[in-house]
Amino acid sequence: MGLRRALVLLLPLLAATAGQAGTDPFLQRVRESILRSQPFRVDFVQQVTIDGEPALEESGVIVFADRQHVKWQYLDPEFKVFILEKDRYRFYDRENNQLLQGALGEHNERLIWELLLSDRPGGAARWDARKRTIRLRLDEGQGGEGAQELQVIVGPDFLPQRVEQAVENGVTTVYVFSNYRSRVALAAGEFLLDLPADVEVIEGQAP
Repeated sequence: MGLRRALVLLLPLLAATAGQAGTDPFLQRVRESILRSQPFRVDFVQQVTIDGEPALEESGVIVFADRQHVKWQYLDPEFKVFILEKDRYRFYDRENNQLLQGALGEHNERLIWELLLSDRPGGAARWDARKRTIRLRLDEGQGGEGAQELQVIVGPDFLPQRVEQAVENGVTTVYVFSNYRSRVALAAGEFLLDLPADVEVIEGQAP
């Protein structure tokens, strides 16, 4: 998983929590469902295609405590963990025994909920309540991220079921979410990392 992709997608699960969008009944129901469910766990499968050809499939579990405390844990085929706490991130790659950590910097403004909450022009959003679909467009970022199209599909419970992310370079990433466990009890150490003594620590802003 590219760390940049995780940062931008980090939670399409929050795509509908925008204050200005809350007046729309459909988006309000999505927002209320997410807020009512937290803290929650949800299983995910991530599929990446390049120019239509399958390139990668990974799966794991997301732990969502609130907008500022999220753990994205990859379990198969390799163990990786991305943790967001406020504006700081930690990304542990067990195969390479590396820990990347630092501030999100301008990436924080490209997270879905920050784009929608911002007063500045950002993601162009439209939705179809009948199809339970939300569409977003992220313009090219200052850090070199290409323009992206996001489609979020929610289920009958108004929780996100599927997110499709298309980038202008031909890379498409699909996330499928299932088995929501709502209002779960989180352990005190839920966002701590148990790291080996010889882990390589790399400091800096998210690449």
